Amino acid sequence: MHNQITIAEIFEQISRTSPEIITRKKLYEITGGLISVKYLANMDSEGIGIKPRLRIGGKIAYPKDATIAWLKQRCEIEGGVR
Repeated sequence: MHNQITIAEIFEQISRTSPEIITRKKLYEITGGLISVKYLANMDSEGIGIKPRLRIGGKIAYPKDATIAWLKQRCEIEGGVR
């Protein structure tokens, strides 16, 4: 029997282990490279990125809760356990 992690457990893990403010680079790391820095920049420039976003110096970051909500909204389940 295989122990499968659910999507809810994945997002709970992200919530528990992520900082309160997530940079684009950190989100790339958190998602195992699924969401690139460039992709986030493009999404922001199109007005469909994570909101609110914070500019600190030359860096962009996002609040953790907004980031997780955005990821959930964009996540599509294909087969397997939800």
